Amino acid sequence: MVLLPDAFFFMHTDVLIIGQGIAGTLLSYELMRAGKSAIVIDKPSQNKASLVASAVINPLIGKNWTVAKDADELIPAAIKAYKAFEEQFNARFLSQKQLLIFHQNKNEELNFAQQIAERNPYLNEFEEKQLNVLKEKFLVENAVGKVNPVYTVDAISLLIKWRNYLQKQNSFLEEEFDFESLNYSKDKVQYKDISAEKIVFCEGAVGRENPFFPNQNFTANRGDVLLLSIPELNNENLYQRGIRLVPRNDGLFWCGSNYTWKYDSLLPEKNWRLETEEKLKNWLKIPFEITEHLVAERPTTAGQIPVLAHHEMHKNLYSFNGLGTRGFSAGPSLAREMASLMLNF
Repeated sequence: MVLLPDAFFFMHTDVLIIGQGIAGTLLSYELMRAGKSAIVIDKPSQNKASLVASAVINPLIGKNWTVAKDADELIPAAIKAYKAFEEQFNARFLSQKQLLIFHQNKNEELNFAQQIAERNPYLNEFEEKQLNVLKEKFLVENAVGKVNPVYTVDAISLLIKWRNYLQKQNSFLEEEFDFESLNYSKDKVQYKDISAEKIVFCEGAVGRENPFFPNQNFTANRGDVLLLSIPELNNENLYQRGIRLVPRNDGLFWCGSNYTWKYDSLLPEKNWRLETEEKLKNWLKIPFEITEHLVAERPTTAGQIPVLAHHEMHKNLYSFNGLGTRGFSAGPSLAREMASLMLNF
């Protein structure tokens, strides 16, 4: 990388965005909605965390089913954002569901009941009259709790639709970003034949190797996910008993997931698959088929604190990353905050 001399460039944009996961998608949307031009650089991969994630909007956090302190603000903002995408593309990305919690022991039952007693507005016990229907398809050993509402986002369709839109606007470059081709000065950046006022990195897990933001505290971890065909299962619910089943718009169920902190590759973990398949056999009474085993690296930071960063020396370099497990819930609000930071500096 070298300092950028004054020159004439073939193509100009206001902002260059590196990565088109959920962070890059939401941020490019916000910047373009504000009237800024943007070019997004991304190399599509089936291991992209945004595509492998369950993409659930859940108002609760932790194992004790407590309401996230910012849920009343983040979730309405997220719903509004995804509905705006739906209106733009005349497509359905957002689905309202309920999450059924199969308590694994009496302590879980008591914790859940305590949250209900403390007037958690999202929690209820599953109605007894409906429990018999559930028992036809699941092994039900304890009470079943209900979280309502939760939402799922069709992340795959959303990201593909937005990428296609960017391509039609000549705002998408499909390639792996090359740091050696990036030049910069205090008031502009150049990448190959593209000049921009600003550049923002939304590159996901590989952000831990970003030379401009070396102190982002990324913690390398990967997750395995199974896709299941369960024809007899109602796709209006999410189901959880240790593992979680999340319905997708393609008729399959997302099943996962694990956290692996030490690994040498992104090859599927066979032992986890076998263990999960055994758990499913001990839980489901109806037939299921594993159709795919996916793996992705998560852009997780220490403490799961999202990265909205402005380079200390080079004021036109930014990072928007590490949205973590609540990326689809908090992402729209964080993207708006990041866009405001970039627009107002």
